[in-house]
Amino acid sequence: MIIHRPFTATYCREQRRPFIPPATEDQFSTETIDWYAVERAIKGEDPRPELTPDELREAAIWLRRHGMPRIVVSTHLCVYERRIKEWEADAGMLGPDDLCTRGDCKRARAGRGLCTTHLEADRKWRRAVAEVLAVAA
Repeated sequence: MIIHRPFTATYCREQRRPFIPPATEDQFSTETIDWYAVERAIKGEDPRPELTPDELREAAIWLRRHGMPRIVVSTHLCVYERRIKEWEADAGMLGPDDLCTRGDCKRARAGRGLCTTHLEADRKWRRAVAEVLAVAA
């Protein structure tokens, strides 16, 4: 007995924005970027190119500017979310609530309102104070 089922699958073409590499020399962040490798990494084409740190940064910034969530970019490019957030801070993509509160530091916030550098310094200072108080007691 043959059971006929209605065909319910649909074909959904993914909507991707076209990658357009910088056209003028002042738009290039460095001269060592292979824009074709960046484009292949953004599109997810195989074979995946081995990207330099500058190329990874450019691909991550492009994906974030075009609405891809940080966790997805992290998985797509095999880069830590923390590094992507730091690249966004360097590119001026983070608001003041996401930046370090210490002085005029413009790095991404990691914890307690501080960037990783200031947070580590704060932790060392707190440990030193705790040791001094333990010895004094």
